[in-house]
Amino acid sequence: MQGDELDLAGTVSGRGNLILQPLTPTQAIKIGGTDSGNANLLDLTDTELSLLQAGFSAIAIQNSSTIAIDSAGATFNTPVTIQSNSISVDGTLSGKGNATVTLQGSTTLNAGISTENQAIAINGNVTLGNPIFLDTGTGDINFNGTVNGSQNLTLNAGTGNIKIDGAVGNSIALGTLTANSSGMTRFNDIVQAASLKTDAGGETQLNGNVTTTIGQQYSDRLRIDNSITLNSLNGAIAFEDKVNSISGEVNDLTLKADIITLSGDVGNLTPLGNLTLESVNTINTEAIKAASLTATAEGNINAGNIDTSSATGTGGEMTLTSNNGAITTGDLNSSGISGGDISLNALTAITTGDIDTSGSVGDGGNVTLDPISDIEVASINSQGGSSGRGGDVKITAGQFFRATGTFSDRNGIPASISTAGGNGGGSITIRHGGNGEIPFEVGNATTNGTAGAITSGDVTLTPLRTLPFNYTEGNIQILSTDQPFNSTDITEPSQQPPAPPTTVSIPPIVIDTMTELEGNITDAFENYLGISDTPTVTLTQAQDTLSQIERATGVKPALIYALFVPTTTDSPTPANLSKSQSKPNPKQGANLWQFTSSGLSTTQESISASNQLPQMSDELELVLVTAEGQPIRRRLPGVTRQKVLNLTAQFRRAVTDVHIPQDYFTPGQQLYQWLVAPIEPELQAQQINNLVFITDSNLRSIPLAALHNGSGFILEHYSVSLMPSLSLTDTRYVPVKNLKVLAMGASQFTDQNPLPAVPFELSLIAEKLWSGQVFLNQAFTLDNLKQARAAVSFGILHLATHGEFKPGKPGNSYIQFWDTKLQLDQLRHLKLNDPPVELLVLSACRTALGDEQAELGFTGLAVQA
Repeated sequence: MQGDELDLAGTVSGRGNLILQPLTPTQAIKIGGTDSGNANLLDLTDTELSLLQAGFSAIAIQNSSTIAIDSAGATFNTPVTIQSNSISVDGTLSGKGNATVTLQGSTTLNAGISTENQAIAINGNVTLGNPIFLDTGTGDINFNGTVNGSQNLTLNAGTGNIKIDGAVGNSIALGTLTANSSGMTRFNDIVQAASLKTDAGGETQLNGNVTTTIGQQYSDRLRIDNSITLNSLNGAIAFEDKVNSISGEVNDLTLKADIITLSGDVGNLTPLGNLTLESVNTINTEAIKAASLTATAEGNINAGNIDTSSATGTGGEMTLTSNNGAITTGDLNSSGISGGDISLNALTAITTGDIDTSGSVGDGGNVTLDPISDIEVASINSQGGSSGRGGDVKITAGQFFRATGTFSDRNGIPASISTAGGNGGGSITIRHGGNGEIPFEVGNATTNGTAGAITSGDVTLTPLRTLPFNYTEGNIQILSTDQPFNSTDITEPSQQPPAPPTTVSIPPIVIDTMTELEGNITDAFENYLGISDTPTVTLTQAQDTLSQIERATGVKPALIYALFVPTTTDSPTPANLSKSQSKPNPKQGANLWQFTSSGLSTTQESISASNQLPQMSDELELVLVTAEGQPIRRRLPGVTRQKVLNLTAQFRRAVTDVHIPQDYFTPGQQLYQWLVAPIEPELQAQQINNLVFITDSNLRSIPLAALHNGSGFILEHYSVSLMPSLSLTDTRYVPVKNLKVLAMGASQFTDQNPLPAVPFELSLIAEKLWSGQVFLNQAFTLDNLKQARAAVSFGILHLATHGEFKPGKPGNSYIQFWDTKLQLDQLRHLKLNDPPVELLVLSACRTALGDEQAELGFTGLAVQA
């Protein structure tokens, strides 16, 4: 049927295909609704559509210009194809019975499409004008063009399949993209969206990179059909089912996210190629089978068995790095004809199952394990094959090393560690923290030692053997105490420190904005510590406080705020600066402030427009507040969160690893150039000699005293301290010189390592440096602390004991007393403010090692007290 106007007065029935089109090919068509009365428009009204009877094989409505579905929607009872250069779905398009819906042409979806278990196909590029819902019941959904638009798109196919051949969000990223199918969902090109979600019960296939700003959740099986990268800029990536390559292919996979969770086995059917995991928080996985693995996280890494072995070649390398946390895995296997290297580097502890880097013919792979606390493995097999040499094993435990299992090596020795090989054995170096007090025991892995022998083939240490001090035999070394200091072990500070970074001067902070800044920093601690209603300091109050301290001490102090800011964000306005803000959740790492060339933005309204979670591209900005004048602001272009956190982890490790001298001058000098040098002319001009740092998350555990300017440490020029926020700090000055000290601690513990120097430490503090009272071991109890403070007004409290500030809620962190652990959230019960303790010293083993929540606990300790 053809005509520029078709007026159907009765039913239309027949067999075969029905084609409806205008006589003039460029005549526009409107489908649904009522007659528009427009002579230049071919109207197919709801009434006319209802006259089209079932029986046709298909209906085609077509022209060469535009077709619009009326906002009232349109319903078809027969398979329909709508074809035009431009199609606009302005109302719901429905297919009833056996009606499929096919759109041929560039399509704008302002409304959804539904069928009753029949297919929907859009053959052309799609633009989303509104949040869109496509529902086929159990039919297939197919897009053969691109899909763009900032709206949400939900695809519901039941047991049907979903396929998008074109790029998604390549010009305008989508909102939330949700694909629900227990069949197969396939993305043949890139996907860019706020988030991507798939439901359980089917299989998703990816053939292009996926980039999201909030997160990606794959609840069904995942198949990788190309070497791709999944990047969640500010959110998590979660696989809730198994992940494999397409059968017969070996594809690389890279994941970059805030948190990475792989709840199903990876590569159990078809191994992946090179697997790379990068997280600014934590990584949690089940078993992994891949050609190689590189996993890097700021927080903890928890994994099942990891297999990069090869039956026909060299085993793949395996590198796991936790900059601020621990590594816990199952068995690690990189064996092959020649073995691949395995390297685990954690800030705190390492725990694994059996480690196998053996070569069946060639060389064994090397094993490197390096945390500052304990290492526990089942066994290490780095043997070489008949024509190979064993790999080298290098173990550096800041505390103790345990190998709890055994295996029979090539020489029939029940070994916990073997590097034997046909062409010679690899070296074995175990450096531990026994320090001549806790021996290393071959044949006893209870505290510090191995269950079985340690052998390199030529040399074997057999059970039972106790080694309290350094021991070397052949290529096996057990090292407990440090070597005499040699000045050549550490690189001297460069006479030419790194050049100061380029900075950008920014308009000064107004009083209201200073209040917002302090308020947001304070909120993070209040949320974590469970306190509220802290009065927020204004700029005037901050400067008055600095003036009072200067008058009382003769020392000129300054506040340095070191925070990360996005490179672009909406500018604040007087209206939104005055609005109330919701408190950020510190677990989510919400931005404390944001920067634009027009000013500083701290309101939730302006922040939410861009990103509420920290990005690794955020740049460092310094704010200097002194007793006089306007605050000075310096932004450091190119000095990103990623760069600073990486260097901070390197610096902290270099300072805290007492067993292996490391170059801490180079990172210390660079951090000085970033944190102090940009504002040093102002410090010198105002003769500032005390620096108080108030920093962003993950910067609160920087060993500030070790910062170096190339000619001297920062303490040679300034006194330095760290505050949670000025609002949370009691800034009243009280001299500590004449205060009495309550010195308490323990040298022995039932479930922790001894601290043999504590008796001397307490005696020195309470008898030589100050006058006071000592409570040691059994006397180190909470009751004695309370009674002693009730009897005498001790202004200094020194606790020499174990203490841990851990991730999670405050109750996870504690200070160890003789008979109990005092949790951080119980600290207020000690009433250290009545009478006030002016100085609290924790001489503890594990304090604030870089985790954001652990930092909140440690930095907020005085607030809790």
